[in-house]
Amino acid sequence: MSDVAAHSPPVLIQEDQDRHVRQQQLLLRLFFATYWLVVFTGAIRKWIFPTNQIFYLLQDIPIAIAYLYALGTGLFTRSFMALGVGLLSAVLLMQGLFQVVLIDLPMKVLAIGLHNYIFYLPMLIVFPLALNEEGRKKFIRWNLLLNLPMTLLLIAQSHASATAFINRTTALKGFGGLAGDLARGSGTFNFVSFYAIWLSLVFALCMGEWLVPQERRATGKALLLASTVGALISTAVSGERTSLGLAAIVLVIGMVAAGTLRAVRPMLVTAGLLLLLPAILLMASLLSRTMLRAFQARLTDRHNIEDSGPRIEYMLLGFIPQRFDPIGAGLGEGTDAAHVGEMNAYQATYTLDETDLPRTMDELGVFVGSFYVLLRMGTGIGLVLLSIFLLIHRRDPHPLLLSVLIFSQVYTGDLTRNSTMTATQAFLAASFVIGTLYFPEREQESTPHLTYPETVYA
Repeated sequence: MSDVAAHSPPVLIQEDQDRHVRQQQLLLRLFFATYWLVVFTGAIRKWIFPTNQIFYLLQDIPIAIAYLYALGTGLFTRSFMALGVGLLSAVLLMQGLFQVVLIDLPMKVLAIGLHNYIFYLPMLIVFPLALNEEGRKKFIRWNLLLNLPMTLLLIAQSHASATAFINRTTALKGFGGLAGDLARGSGTFNFVSFYAIWLSLVFALCMGEWLVPQERRATGKALLLASTVGALISTAVSGERTSLGLAAIVLVIGMVAAGTLRAVRPMLVTAGLLLLLPAILLMASLLSRTMLRAFQARLTDRHNIEDSGPRIEYMLLGFIPQRFDPIGAGLGEGTDAAHVGEMNAYQATYTLDETDLPRTMDELGVFVGSFYVLLRMGTGIGLVLLSIFLLIHRRDPHPLLLSVLIFSQVYTGDLTRNSTMTATQAFLAASFVIGTLYFPEREQESTPHLTYPETVYA
């Protein structure tokens, strides 16, 4: 009897650990379900159901299930991040209700606005607990594998006219901005900036894989090389300046990470990638000479050059309030979905401002808007600082490469107007970064207690 009692606690602890592992694995499946829907919702919308707006919410299904599951199992972090999500949600809800009373903000617009501002935030406190070392490696592999057919699709789009089915969007035609009858590439997404975000994240994962030793990589060298070349070719033939700018950021941060690691091989890798660029341009020219020339013309056009300077300056200073308005125009007034069914619905989202931070200031009013921007910027900066810590102490470059891209979206990106495709991608990447903190590489077997959420942040 005493022997049974003596061995009972370890059995119970092992059963409890196994249960938590199963819960974690289910959460990881929901994470990947969200990822796949983010990548292919645009394809469903633009090629199958171009007039049906409801399909924009497809990725919300696994996200909502993940939230309910996390509440039921307690599988979410109790951290400053959770406190910030809760506080911001409460403040935005109160401000929206004040606007309903004071300026007759329609309840439909408020509901859509709250969805775009709040619904995706809990991803930051739920999904990181699914991204242990195995989960992060799966995420890297799937992105690099998917990039291969996506590259072929983009090359095909670069050869087709703007009116071709392959370049179709929900507006039933491709995105212009290029000389001739050409469309900027959007891959499976229905807007070029959504694709640019995804492509930059893939390139960041590629760069991170090159910087770590071969035994720590999630992929083999053949897939890594093919996906890296594919990402660079896609950037060259996309016709999208955002893709080019984000790729340049990844290259610069890759060099910084290589120098911080103070190892010869990472430095040689970054130098090799720079030396590879002329060959990439040659390959892109052979694959799609017309698109490359059109892209070059767009980059060197005098009007575009003159317009870029003031536009970039305005985006960088967008967090500064332009006028004193304590109430705001209404939470949700600057989101696309709030104007569905109206004449010129797409342009209606720009009535307040085209740039995201000034538009959110206009929507929320100077006080709540400043509070929102402060938390938004603080989160982006916090992720970068966390990633620097992980680079120095864990020698893992992936978080820094991803977090700088996340910060670029937090600072100048469009997280609220089209949050279904922008915030989701940023928060999936942020979950990867935070998961790296929770689950260090090669420590899960020796410290299985890390699968317990309460031991991460109790």
